[in-house]
Amino acid sequence: MEEYKTGYATLRPGGTPLTRQLLSMGGELKKKRVLDLGCGRGETVLLLVQEYSCTVTGTDLSCSMIDACRENCPGADFYIADAGALPFADGTFDAVVSECSFSVFQEPEKALQEANRVLVSGGWLLISDLWQQGGLSCGTGMVRSLYTREEWERMIGEAGFGLTDFIDARDALTEMYVQMILDLGIAHAQQEMGLCLGREEMKQVSYMMLAARKA
Repeated sequence: MEEYKTGYATLRPGGTPLTRQLLSMGGELKKKRVLDLGCGRGETVLLLVQEYSCTVTGTDLSCSMIDACRENCPGADFYIADAGALPFADGTFDAVVSECSFSVFQEPEKALQEANRVLVSGGWLLISDLWQQGGLSCGTGMVRSLYTREEWERMIGEAGFGLTDFIDARDALTEMYVQMILDLGIAHAQQEMGLCLGREEMKQVSYMMLAARKA
């Protein structure tokens, strides 16, 4: 597959290498059944199909994104679906992956509960997303929620998961954000990333990868 770069075309800091690192946090994924929540254009779906031989399902609220996925990833199934009300039976998947999506979900806690429901016992939840070190109420653009590590741990636990890993990946976010500023200017860079925060507030924003397991 073509590597997607550390850039903002995909809004995935770290590009393919960081996605591979995230996937490595979920045990042995080869030939597993995986759900990609907020699958976007399907880059991670394609990675899972081609490199891990997974049976992959992707969901997104965007019709245009799902249309692109169906064209680019014919070996997977795609659904237009709300992460808080998934159209799948209990215990359908071995792993749920979500990149840069929980911060824009309308009801992230419901999405976590749904992720737990559709996972088998012992299934993996793998998330990469923005997080904050404290002091910010929320984002004011496309980003609806910016949680601290403590808030993530609470939500993960309340949804029935046991957290196994939480890795700060601030360098990947910084690299992407600097490139966006150089290309677009700071105001448009913040808008593109879905944040409308001041310079000092941005210092509190970081990026993380977490792995959690269903009890």
